[in-house]
Amino acid sequence: MRPPSFSGAEGPLAAEEFLKVTETILTVTRIAPAEWVDLMDIQLTDTARIWWTAEKAHLERPILWETFTDRFNRKYFPQSARDELLRRFVELKQGGRTVDEYEAEFSSLSRFAPHLVTDPTIRRHQFQKGLDKYIRAGRQ
Repeated sequence: MRPPSFSGAEGPLAAEEFLKVTETILTVTRIAPAEWVDLMDIQLTDTARIWWTAEKAHLERPILWETFTDRFNRKYFPQSARDELLRRFVELKQGGRTVDEYEAEFSSLSRFAPHLVTDPTIRRHQFQKGLDKYIRAGRQ
C-alpha cells in the first residue's frame, strides 16, 4: 500500500481525504500510533512539508497524532472551510443535474451538516428542498 502525499495546494476537501486515507492505511498496516507522526515527514511534500517542519519545531516530544491532526486541520481544513461547506450544503440545489448527480453531492456535503441529516425526516426535507421544482411537484 502506498500512502498518499499532500503538498498543501490541494484544498480543504483533499486535506480531509488525506487524513482519512492515511489513518486507514496506518491502522490496517498495524503501524504503532506512536510512529504515525514521524511518517508525515515522508507523506507531506512542498509547502506542507515546510509548514510541518516549522510547526513541529515548537512542539513538545513525543508529538501525538491528535496534536498533528489538530494542527494540520487548523492549517489546511480550518473552520472557515467547514463553514463554507455547510453553507454549500444548506443552499444546494439540483440545478438541472440528474437526481443521482444531485444526490451524490448531497450525500458528500451532508457530513458537514450532521444536525440536518441525522433525523430521516429532516434529511428528506432538506433533500427535497433542493430538487428542481418540476420534480418536487411530482413527489408531493
